[in-house]
Amino acid sequence: MNNKKFASLRSGLFFLFLFFPISVFAESLVLEYKFTSDNGLIVSDTSGNDLNGDIEGSGAWHFAAGVGGGRGLKLNGIDNFILVSDNPIFDFNQYTVMAWIKFKPSTWDRQEVMEKAGSFWINIRKDTRKVRAGGFFGGCRNDASYFILDSSRAVLADTWTHVAATYDGAILRIYINGVLSGKSSVLVPGGPVCVNTEPLAIGAKHRTIPPPEDAAFLNGGMDTMRIFDAVLPGWRIKQEMLKN
Repeated sequence: MNNKKFASLRSGLFFLFLFFPISVFAESLVLEYKFTSDNGLIVSDTSGNDLNGDIEGSGAWHFAAGVGGGRGLKLNGIDNFILVSDNPIFDFNQYTVMAWIKFKPSTWDRQEVMEKAGSFWINIRKDTRKVRAGGFFGGCRNDASYFILDSSRAVLADTWTHVAATYDGAILRIYINGVLSGKSSVLVPGGPVCVNTEPLAIGAKHRTIPPPEDAAFLNGGMDTMRIFDAVLPGWRIKQEMLKN
């Protein structure tokens, strides 16, 4: 590259960094529900991607006090959850998922925070009350692609707790209140999550591919849930948690 071309390139890069915020070059926010102004049976995506969700199940009022006295989502643990239509934006090579939750004991063996059936999920186990994250990585075959990880510590019931999971194409991590609480290389080939046509369910398991199933409904509250298409480090997860 001659000096004139190099100078032109350098000037262009300087212009970009001078007039555009650094966030332009950071990870992309795929989905965000804050629940602050939602009513009825629709929750609004504030990420800019227009991935609004439908509240499924019974009841006419689905909002209550959230983190810090604000407004959050209320789920009955029986049939309520948010359903988001399948979208290619969920076909991740890597991701970060997170939400504030406040769960009550339930008869289900786990309570789903969010799941795209056959692709990725994060939930709270009934027996241990630990966070479990997992997915189908590098393919969609059951034994060859399926992997799960449990957190090293439990989550308290009836207490607002921030839970998050990241996957970078090879390693799965879990964070509780912004602190790393589990890390493991996936014991499968790794790579992108399984690409399928399942919708994203928030607060329950909802599988449409036979055999269809609705299960693991979250009993309690949720606030400020976000999904990113990149791996956020621990300090960024804590930043997002405090930004609620």
